[in-house]
Amino acid sequence: MFILKKILGHLLMPMPLGLGLVSLGILLLWSRRRVRGWLALLFGWMVLLGAANRGVAIALTASLENTYPSVPPFAEPAGPPAALRAATFVAVLGGGHGDAPGLSAGQRLSGSARARLIEGVRLARGLPAAWLVVSGPGNDGENPNLPTHARVLADAAVELGFPRDRIVEIDSARDTAEETTALALLAGPEPVALVTSAWHLPRAMKLAAAAGLHALPCPADYLGGRDAAIPPAAWLTWDAESLSNTTRAWREYLGQAWAL
Repeated sequence: MFILKKILGHLLMPMPLGLGLVSLGILLLWSRRRVRGWLALLFGWMVLLGAANRGVAIALTASLENTYPSVPPFAEPAGPPAALRAATFVAVLGGGHGDAPGLSAGQRLSGSARARLIEGVRLARGLPAAWLVVSGPGNDGENPNLPTHARVLADAAVELGFPRDRIVEIDSARDTAEETTALALLAGPEPVALVTSAWHLPRAMKLAAAAGLHALPCPADYLGGRDAAIPPAAWLTWDAESLSNTTRAWREYLGQAWAL
């Protein structure tokens, strides 16, 4: 089921879906099925055109990123907001890394993973009694000598000055559903400050609730979809960044539908 979910999820992303429809259209036209061929070409072109549009990307990400408010800056001795002070754990969900040799752990993290970790360390520093939990699996046995994603996150946290003896690593969870389940087993009824990308947080919170995890939403890694209004020029702009942001948002909507 895990592998099937990954395959279907990939095929339903805007780029594979759009290119698949365009390819199907060409094959249908080549086989003289003109009406179906032109319809497939049209739908494929519309998928690609819409996914790469900046206005569409902003609209889709904004609906996700505005779900939960960000945790405001705080200073000693006040510490974090009252809602977070009861958190026993600050959990940073995994976001991927590379295995390039010679780079520090922080530089090996993906942009999303780095932003999540920075926010998690910020919150954990303000909660001296809380544990910092980092999550992410290994590489499925391809090279057992390489560190797991959880270990890279932990090493990066230490590079930021966070004490290693306050870090818990979860390296067996392969996706968000398994991460929230593992966190529920670790924390029990204790509240957990759940740190992940703002565009990913709505799905993570739904999975946390299904797993019985008492999660406190802590968004990070904003894509910029929180704009109060979409600039008119955005609807006339197409670029690769918008395609990437639309793909992330679409993946989240599909993930939420799958989790229902």
